[in-house]
Amino acid sequence: TPPSPLHISPPFSGSDKRRVLALEKVDPRIHFGLNCGAKSCPPVKKFTAEAIDEELRIVAMAFCEQEENVKIDEVKCELGLSMIFKWYMSDFASSKSELPKTVLGYLRGDKKAVLERMTQSSRSISVKFLDYDWSTNALESKGFSGSDLKNANVAVKSVCECSIN
Repeated sequence: TPPSPLHISPPFSGSDKRRVLALEKVDPRIHFGLNCGAKSCPPVKKFTAEAIDEELRIVAMAFCEQEENVKIDEVKCELGLSMIFKWYMSDFASSKSELPKTVLGYLRGDKKAVLERMTQSSRSISVKFLDYDWSTNALESKGFSGSDLKNANVAVKSVCECSIN
């Protein structure tokens, strides 16, 4: 198992007993099903053992349909990809130049047709990696100040005093 993008060494040493449980080849679609809570991460999904293959196919296609994850410019012959493709490139393709062919398998409709034309043309495709938005994807998160916490504490005390009496 190769190291993740943020690690220098593989996750398991040769003598680690957990190594027998590690996959030799990763299904790259798993990267579309994992979530770190950032806006650029794929959405949280529930997977089942019975339908994992179809569920991974669906999340991969849904992720790649979004313009902020896969951006195609046929005129400039550019393919913009989420940083996920860069960080885990060895799971997706043997080189950066192979990524367009890999991404084709996750597209459909017009977007797929455009990328197919680009891969079949004599022009070389410029693969660029899009900015990753690390801000939270929490829909309605609320910040708290010291006064908010003090007011909440007063409210809790008054509720507790009422219920004791």
